Amino acid sequence: MKHFGLLPRIILAIIIGILIGKVAPDWAVKVLATFNGLFGNFLGFIIPLIIIGFIAPGIAQLGKGAGKLLGITAGFAYLSTIIAGLLAFFAASIIYPSILQVDGVLATFENPEEGLLSSFFTVEMPAIMGVMSALVLAFLLGLGVTVIKGDTLTKVLVEFRGIIEKVITAIIIPLLPIHILGIFANMSQAGQVETIMSVFAKVFILVIVLHLVMLSLQYTGSGILNKRNPLLMIKGMLPAYFTALGTQSSASTIPVTLRQTKKWVYEKEPPILQFHY
Repeated sequence: MKHFGLLPRIILAIIIGILIGKVAPDWAVKVLATFNGLFGNFLGFIIPLIIIGFIAPGIAQLGKGAGKLLGITAGFAYLSTIIAGLLAFFAASIIYPSILQVDGVLATFENPEEGLLSSFFTVEMPAIMGVMSALVLAFLLGLGVTVIKGDTLTKVLVEFRGIIEKVITAIIIPLLPIHILGIFANMSQAGQVETIMSVFAKVFILVIVLHLVMLSLQYTGSGILNKRNPLLMIKGMLPAYFTALGTQSSASTIPVTLRQTKKWVYEKEPPILQFHY
């Protein structure tokens, strides 16, 4: 299993999940739905801690110049968001109305989640703070440590990052394929896989095309700046992309993105990795 990469496991989980949903009894799918609920709640709890655990020590370890790099990174992030938003807006305004026409009438659809099986029970795991609060706190801690030159606090933040890394590698990454399997098993059991793919096939294809356009722009620009092959960089991030595609959850994707970035992009520069993450 060690040599069986994350991407093959995710693809295999999608296939097995669809098959299980077609043949398994309701109680079996509800077991998976229960796991998904618990795992999803845990992700919601841990994401703010991941943000603090990687951004704060990353900024702290950069030391002098961290504020400038923070501004540059934020600028690139917001510029990318604006470009992606405009691309999606014009695509939705111009293309979607025509591809959603059914016999000359604009189709309306029910919420596909209404047909999914619920879990046997739920365990609430509220996050200690929101994502934006975690970002602000991480920036304040990281920049504050660089200003006061707090070696002790830097050591605490680095050790906290080590705890979060263990959580990601020992819990989140191994269980993620099971989470994706459960999602597709539930969709398949409810007949939503065929419905969604048949009704939204054109929309889905357009979404994938927009993804590829945006990713090509981002990785081409990054490849030019860093003198690296954009195709190899994209290849390294495929597990993160398929995780996002399968779960439709940014929370589920963050740990995979971090893992692949560390493996393929910034393996020799951990402070830069944690900061950009």
